[in-house]
Amino acid sequence: MWKCPKCQREFYKYKQSHSCVSYPIENHFKNKPESKALFDELVGKIEKKIGEVKIESLQCCIHLVSNYTFSGVWILKDRIRLDFRVNYPIQSERIVKEEKLSINRNLYYLEIKDKKDIDKEILKWIEDSYHLKK
Repeated sequence: MWKCPKCQREFYKYKQSHSCVSYPIENHFKNKPESKALFDELVGKIEKKIGEVKIESLQCCIHLVSNYTFSGVWILKDRIRLDFRVNYPIQSERIVKEEKLSINRNLYYLEIKDKKDIDKEILKWIEDSYHLKK
């Protein structure tokens, strides 16, 4: 792991390109109590069922980090958008967007609108992303 000497963020890649600008996490949740509750539920379930999560608040989104950034979360008015990477294809109506990153990596986006959406299927995908580089 490489740690940026300026912002102290840790990266899997040596001298990873990034922004050192910090952004208060509470700014993401202004006037968005439903989204805050969904975010807290998501992080709580990840920590309970998968492992420890480090939260990095950036101006664009919130990164969820294990030994690398395994997910990005965008806080919307009444829901959250989540991305994650896995090394296999996913065919699901829950996926709102996908990108082929390489021959062995796929990036998927989904939206969580209710706490019940954070179920075994989503947690399995997140777990696979969490452990992808271990």
